[in-house]
Amino acid sequence: MIKRRNKFLTALISVTLVISLLLVSGCGKQPEPEQKEESLSSETESVQNVDADVTQEPSSVAESETQAEEETSEATSEESSTEEVSEAVPQTKEEIVELFNTAANRIKTNASKVVKNYEKRTVNEDKTQIPGALDSFAKEMIPKVMGDDTEPTVWTAKEDIVAEYIVPEQNYVSKLKPEWVTSAVCEDKGSTYEITIKLKDHKNPTAGVGVGAVCDVIETHEVAEKASFVEEFSTQYYNCVVKATIDKTTGNVIHTNYTTPLVLIMRVNLFGTHSGTMGFTFEKDYTITY
Repeated sequence: MIKRRNKFLTALISVTLVISLLLVSGCGKQPEPEQKEESLSSETESVQNVDADVTQEPSSVAESETQAEEETSEATSEESSTEEVSEAVPQTKEEIVELFNTAANRIKTNASKVVKNYEKRTVNEDKTQIPGALDSFAKEMIPKVMGDDTEPTVWTAKEDIVAEYIVPEQNYVSKLKPEWVTSAVCEDKGSTYEITIKLKDHKNPTAGVGVGAVCDVIETHEVAEKASFVEEFSTQYYNCVVKATIDKTTGNVIHTNYTTPLVLIMRVNLFGTHSGTMGFTFEKDYTITY
């Protein structure tokens, strides 16, 4: 497998750090983001449970034939010679997560082509606190530096799909567990299932755990390794949503959409100590063929 890093995210972190260094107005305290919920439960981290109820859709029964050959003089019963029965639509978090994991992990083993249709990058000003006179400059500059990917990106080589598709550089697409999910819904759309999974908030996620088990995340060590002057750096992911369309005949995922809002919280020590927070939302949309 080709080893690659997400160059865009690394560049984004660098730009953010440079901006924070320029803000010499000085702040006595490190600003805290407005997001109050945090946490993910794992062996080393704690999770705050945000609305853990699973939104459920009514069970729908698809049709399969069983024969009954009865003759009766009274036609008050609705039985017929063919009674139709089938699997119920997954409804619980456990059932939906299992369905999603099984189907999604086929992408890196079976997909012949993955198309990233677009990637949108939004600055969340309500989560951005940059002290000093350069505040307006920074907020204007960063969206220009980030930009959106509006042209599709196509991967057909298996090694490229493994390296580039979520979770990047891993041989899996999802290691999601029900306890990392706030709510999960599976809707029967006839020939497809439409799955929507909302994830619990997570501070400093890493690949394979919580939000990092199913989304592309910025890991704090990536910044520490590149900038020794960073005294503190953390990420807070919140309200992340994963959507997937599964073809019922093949069991394959044919479309996905990932929305990951986060807050970067940092303190740097260079010509003084400066702190700030920046809020972003990333949205990535994919089509998969086999």
